[in-house]
Amino acid sequence: MTPEATMALRQDLPPYEPFHYYRDRESAWLLQAHLKDDTSVRAVRQTACAKLLDRPLIKPLAAGGGGVLRHHDLRMLARADCVLDFEALSAPGYAALEAVYDAPWMDFEITYDIWQDRDWQWAQMSRPGANLVVQLGFPSDHAVLLQRTIGKADRDTFECDLHPVRTRGRPTLAWARLDIDVKSGSALIEEVQSDWLRFVRRYVRDLTDARPRSRVLRNTQAYEAGLTERYDKVWAKALLTHVLILLRDRLRLRDVFMHQPVPGAMLKSIDRRLPPRSLYTDLPKSFCFAPTRDVPDFLRIKRRKHLRRLDRAAPLFWKMAF
Repeated sequence: MTPEATMALRQDLPPYEPFHYYRDRESAWLLQAHLKDDTSVRAVRQTACAKLLDRPLIKPLAAGGGGVLRHHDLRMLARADCVLDFEALSAPGYAALEAVYDAPWMDFEITYDIWQDRDWQWAQMSRPGANLVVQLGFPSDHAVLLQRTIGKADRDTFECDLHPVRTRGRPTLAWARLDIDVKSGSALIEEVQSDWLRFVRRYVRDLTDARPRSRVLRNTQAYEAGLTERYDKVWAKALLTHVLILLRDRLRLRDVFMHQPVPGAMLKSIDRRLPPRSLYTDLPKSFCFAPTRDVPDFLRIKRRKHLRRLDRAAPLFWKMAF
């Protein structure tokens, strides 16, 4: 995406916005996005979304619906933080929604930024231009955890100022970088990353070596344990859920691509420490992305020479088509 187009898109988005995540929100959203109407459970089991039927939020809905998944139930479960049409819910849908309201919610804060550099390969982009950055700010309970364990923290300890993180307001728990092409109706998720959790763990290791009996080590260990318990298994799901809502529901894009580990590293010129493999394997699988040799139209010509160097039998990207 050109810097000008990225700036125009950024200006159309709010300065910040709340995003509420509750367990399995992505499962309900994915099903209602892919199923255009009421659908039999048997038919869903023949699709790429079959695994979602066994998720905790969806399983009771599938079991109690008389063999049918109602689109309205799924839509309401995916949008439980909005004004809902309760009267149109089925009995299983109403029970599932009550379970959502009884479960813990996380009030993340979403902000947006632009990522670009003249040396686009240093910036780990697949083509010259700019990326839209979606920043996932910590929920409000993080401030309580921080104060209870280590007190005030110097943000520089757990952030890198060369990465696309916020410098004010809530710290950035994680971010995603997006290359968007409105003309072709497609987008590429360039990167999904969290520095804060990784840097806290590195800080604990450093303190263990340098100050093994210190109070600051004990406090930081307590902080790390709290972070892991609350956010470690949640942040990537919450971030990718919001990214897909942005791309499909707000920008009306049809195709969303995500990098495979090896082709992604090559296209982004990563030749040293590779990103966590699970973020580019387990995460897209859990969201029902399909492996593909399709290439985003906006990369097909620009990076054709590089794509030809890759294994001709292996998938090049993950893809979700709406």
